Parts: sequence; C-alpha cells; structure tokens
Amino acid sequence: MKLTLDHFMYAASDLDALREQFYGLTGVSADRGGVHPGLGTRNALASLGKDVYLELIAPDPEQNVPGSWGALFGNFSQAQIFTYVVKCADIELCQERLAGLGFKTELINASRTTPSGQVIRWRLLLPEANRFANFFPIFIDWLDSKHPAESVVTGCQLVSFEIGHPEAAELSRIFAALAVDVAVVHADRPYFQARIQTPQGLVVLNSAT
Repeated sequence: MKLTLDHFMYAASDLDALREQFYGLTGVSADRGGVHPGLGTRNALASLGKDVYLELIAPDPEQNVPGSWGALFGNFSQAQIFTYVVKCADIELCQERLAGLGFKTELINASRTTPSGQVIRWRLLLPEANRFANFFPIFIDWLDSKHPAESVVTGCQLVSFEIGHPEAAELSRIFAALAVDVAVVHADRPYFQARIQTPQGLVVLNSAT
C-alpha cells in the first residue's frame, strides 16, 4: 500500500497573521485547530481534498518551550512550508523498515483539543537527525480519530506537492523502499512547493527562499 501525503505544515511566527495572509491569498478562512502541549505550537486547518489538508502552524503564546518547534517558528521572518507528513496505518512496520534503511526514529503519542472541546489523538513517527533534515517524511497514524480533512473548512484543492533536493535520487530510492508516494525532483538546493487551486485561483506555497 502506498503511503500518501497526509498534510504539510505552513509555518510562521504568528498564527493570526498567517490566517489573514492565507485568507487574502485564497478567500478561505482556515479553521482554528488547537494547541500542541509540549511542542509550543498552535494551528489552523484547511482541507485540500478528501484525505489531505494544510496545517497553518505557529508558536502558541501561552507556551514557552525552549528548543521546540514553537521556539523555532518564532524566529521565522516569512511564512514557509516547513515539513510534511505521510499516512501510515502500520506505523510499527514503517519504523522497522526505516531501521533497516539505517534511520532511527521516535514513536510518540500526540493530541490536541479542538475549540469545541473534542480531543483528537494520533501517533507520530519522527525521524531522528539525518542528512535530509525536514525533507525526510514524518509518519502519522490517526488511530480512531476522524481525519481533519473531513471536518475542516473546504474550498481549496491540492494540485501538486513537490520536493526538490540535490540528493533526489537517493531520497527517491528511500521513498520506493517505504512506498512513500511523494514527488521528488533534482534541484541545486532543497525546496518544497505546493500548488493549490482556490476560489481566487491558483496559489503556490513554497519553503523559505
């Protein structure tokens, strides 16, 4: 079974400003999601199709977690695609395959509480430090939680999501071994690019320039 894109993180230093920016680009107001305890972040979400969504993510001003994603995003001077996540129903098998390829990972339980008070739980398989950094996928199992793309604001549709990387051939080899179905092309320097059809036309989101 192919492991397809679940969502990608579009990160910035301020969530309210990021939501306004996204609305200005697309005409769609991303739904507020919730906070991520211990990660120093909070988010807003917009569906990009039946099983894929965009996560707008930024520091949570109520948390101060040195060394966390929240602390990192607080230093961003511009909004950018930070990383991406693929679906994995058998996350232990993914972990075994990654170990066989020489990649160490950490399996964690995560959750957030929605504005309506619903608790959403999932498991994440996070790669430890490696030469691909944020261009190496994170894996997610939503357990018995409803997939966010089914419950958040619609109106946008993902046209394509692409990774450019100097080691595209090696990254593609790893993706093939893991059955990860994400496009990788050769580029002089790493980048992410997402093309999204919106009520206001085609919008292109990128990683940092």
